[in-house]
Amino acid sequence: MNNRPLILRGNINIKNMDGYIIGKIIKNKNIVDKEEYIQLLDDKNINLFEEGYKGYIFEHEPQKINLKEINYCSNIKDYQTLLDYEVIEIINKKVIRVLYRDDSEDNVIVVTNQCNSNCIMCPDSDAVRNTKENPDIKKLLEQVRCIPNDTKHITITGGEPGLLRENLIKLLEECKKYLPNTEFLLLSNGRIFSNTDFTNKVKESLPQYIRIAIPIYADNENLHDKITRAKGSFKQTIVGIKKLIERDVDIEIRIVVLKKNYQHLEDIANFIVKEIPQAKMVNIMALEMTGNAYKNREQVWINFDEVKEYLYRACITLIESGMITNLYNFPLCNLDERLYSLAHKSITDYKIRYKDQCEECLAKGSCGGFFNSTINFKDIEVKPIK
Repeated sequence: MNNRPLILRGNINIKNMDGYIIGKIIKNKNIVDKEEYIQLLDDKNINLFEEGYKGYIFEHEPQKINLKEINYCSNIKDYQTLLDYEVIEIINKKVIRVLYRDDSEDNVIVVTNQCNSNCIMCPDSDAVRNTKENPDIKKLLEQVRCIPNDTKHITITGGEPGLLRENLIKLLEECKKYLPNTEFLLLSNGRIFSNTDFTNKVKESLPQYIRIAIPIYADNENLHDKITRAKGSFKQTIVGIKKLIERDVDIEIRIVVLKKNYQHLEDIANFIVKEIPQAKMVNIMALEMTGNAYKNREQVWINFDEVKEYLYRACITLIESGMITNLYNFPLCNLDERLYSLAHKSITDYKIRYKDQCEECLAKGSCGGFFNSTINFKDIEVKPIK
């Protein structure tokens, strides 16, 4: 079910002193272990109400149930879009936030919006990244405990997760304990891992199946630091990557393509092959034009056609060295056809858009399309594959 809302509104009554509850949905049925569950009942199944759940969502406010002692919601718009085992946060008098979708492979745990870099093409805005408060670690740990233990994949992201320091350690330990078979991807700029003591602690707390994805924007500190707008970030990032590799942590290198670096893609590829040959894979990514990226669009946006040849040479360099190489966020018709097998449908479902001409394309089913933030850029041409 695509485009299901992540925020739901209606009549919300939480009795806890904290003013919120986090739990997973059980819909029109009863279970034995109720402590972590929120029971959702439509009108025709109201007779299934039982005491002991963490909270309740009713289609309409029931007349024959004592509501004084329970956490409950009623008259919630789009309540029917919630599925069994989805994790939600109910905030008193405000909203229901969906934290985990049971039918999605794109679930994330957002641990902070703050960052110690200031990348010129960041999809977040300055206002978002300069938020003073991080999510409550108590809430993050509750979220992890509620996620079903058969979940295949979770991405841990920010901002820069490393800024949580000890709280990141706690979160990773909780993931390791409650989700032992889940594959995790931790997104980081890598700078924090130049600190040996912190990196040692992280290594001890990591879940069994985890990869850390770190971006490199250039093969030299001058250009990389101009893009991150953080002096010393290149050196810290490379040191951090190498410290993780020394501790047998799987590393993914990411390259975001923008106007400032697209002509240097082959140089970046050669640098990775020479300096970080132990990297698990390299993912090359097109821009998401929101936040700072849109604000600085004259400095960062480059048309796909202009990137095509540089992208091809970089990919060949990586592949010939034996590196697993992937392309994210690139529509197929704007790639060299020799790279089609590297392209992934990587854009989150509710952000995907296609142009009218895409309906004529025989490869639409295999193409990831465009970000909703980039599709209307005037210089993007769609060339249907026939």
